[in-house]
Amino acid sequence: MKFKRAIASASLLLLSMFATSGAMVAPQKEQDRITQANGEGTLKLGQEQFKITAIIVNLLDDKRAELRLVSDIIVFVSGTWTQNPESPEIIDLQITGGATPGGLECVGQLTLGKDSKEVKLILKGQSRTTKRPVEVHFAGKCQRCSSAQG
Repeated sequence: MKFKRAIASASLLLLSMFATSGAMVAPQKEQDRITQANGEGTLKLGQEQFKITAIIVNLLDDKRAELRLVSDIIVFVSGTWTQNPESPEIIDLQITGGATPGGLECVGQLTLGKDSKEVKLILKGQSRTTKRPVEVHFAGKCQRCSSAQG
């Protein structure tokens, strides 16, 4: 008899745990948004110019941005992002760092076409250490694109 009571108590406890656990589940956080595109563009650093063939942009849910510009080499830059208040297709970027300790200071925009197939990236600024101007212009087709809605 005690054995049946123990099983009944344990079953009731497990049942109540499963019944209330659904109410205790926190909503999922917004997932990181990744844009990967192939196309054509240029990276100008002072008088030097490099051809860009692809970009990978990772917009993290904590408003950090990580960009990779694929050329003969891969250039890593990082910064922050915000959703443009006037257009859901435009992400405003503020670049505050790079792979080198001096880094870059740039502002720009990532634009995803309404159908999320077209991608444009424009950045303008300068190198913190050399003070040389930096410009990035890229246009391409999405290979992997998350929604621009944030």
